[in-house]
Amino acid sequence: MEHLGKEHVLVRPEDYDKNFSTLNLGPTHPATHGIFQNVLTMNGETIIDTEQTIGYIHRAFEKLAERRSFYQITTLTDRMNYCSSPINNIGWQTTVEKLFGIKTSKRIDYMRIILMELARIADHLICNSVIGVDSGALTGFVYVFQEREKIYEIYEEICGARLTTNLGRIGGFERDFTPEVIRKIRKFIDELPDVVHQFEKLLIRNRIFMDRTVGVGGITAERALNWGFTGPCLRAAGVDYDVRVANPYSSYDDFDFIIPVGTQGDTYDRFCVRQEEIWQSIKLIKNALENLPEGNFHMEVPEFFLPEKQEVYSNMEALIWHFKIVMGEVAVPVGEVYHAVEGGNGELGFYLVSDGGRTPFRLHFRRPCFVYYQAYPEMIRGSFLSDAILTMSSMNVIAGELDA
Repeated sequence: MEHLGKEHVLVRPEDYDKNFSTLNLGPTHPATHGIFQNVLTMNGETIIDTEQTIGYIHRAFEKLAERRSFYQITTLTDRMNYCSSPINNIGWQTTVEKLFGIKTSKRIDYMRIILMELARIADHLICNSVIGVDSGALTGFVYVFQEREKIYEIYEEICGARLTTNLGRIGGFERDFTPEVIRKIRKFIDELPDVVHQFEKLLIRNRIFMDRTVGVGGITAERALNWGFTGPCLRAAGVDYDVRVANPYSSYDDFDFIIPVGTQGDTYDRFCVRQEEIWQSIKLIKNALENLPEGNFHMEVPEFFLPEKQEVYSNMEALIWHFKIVMGEVAVPVGEVYHAVEGGNGELGFYLVSDGGRTPFRLHFRRPCFVYYQAYPEMIRGSFLSDAILTMSSMNVIAGELDA
């Protein structure tokens, strides 16, 4: 027998003539946390093999985007990883800015960092609390969801939306942070550390939680790199790759923060890496808020910033620009760019090819979940069914990123 870590055993090839059972894990199963299917071949409680099936909620975002003007595509991006929509929005906007050669002000960059780190906190709170639920601890999930709700209230104050935010604009923001937005962010950041401490006291040294997560769903750094892992799943395996540091954007290089890494690449390490990233996000938000520069909340980019309504009603030039923006009839450079941001799950990239038309000639989203979900069979083969659930939770597989 070949052993794979803690009590995990792979059946030998000659044993495959035994009567194994087939189990459908998903697509309609609460433990999969999304509409996707795993067809498991089981030997009792042990997983012999598995085959994934995705596409149940495929919405053809890439092809839809190729028929939409550049500013309209923002509404498609926030439906991929809907747990941290603002990161998707800003990732797309900075990609278009790269194509156009638009350099944003420090104020815009710092505002973006605040919102992206709030989104990262929300994403990690959901992921780690769900790991707790899948190991039998519901209390932490209910507790931290109150903090997620506060983040959504901040989104709502800024743009009027909560989950699919359509937040920001190419070249900056539709409006500046109001005093109420600043007040809510400060209050949230002041109160969150106590909640995170309590959540960690509940789980991080809990004997039952550790028994259920340590050594479960592990992957080596070499295998993780071979599969194309990024984000917390790669860092948990011991590789300190973070897009914010490797290829800084939005003035992230103005800030000092730690990139947490694990050693085993297992469920427990992925949990701990995300917890430390929450602390680093709190630090980033505090620094960005304290040093928020003065300046405009939107660059002088008339191609993408709708004029004030009163101007549209009274000024012919403003009316023309409003029409051109809405209809997508603006001059677009011919070019080919790739731009990536550090999403909640890893490197979220946008490969954009423009032929000068009103819509992208070709647009491809690099969705981190789609990349590392391919390694899921390797990570659960030889483990128990209950461990497969925890492994999936700790990978934070978001169906919207699989089926873009």
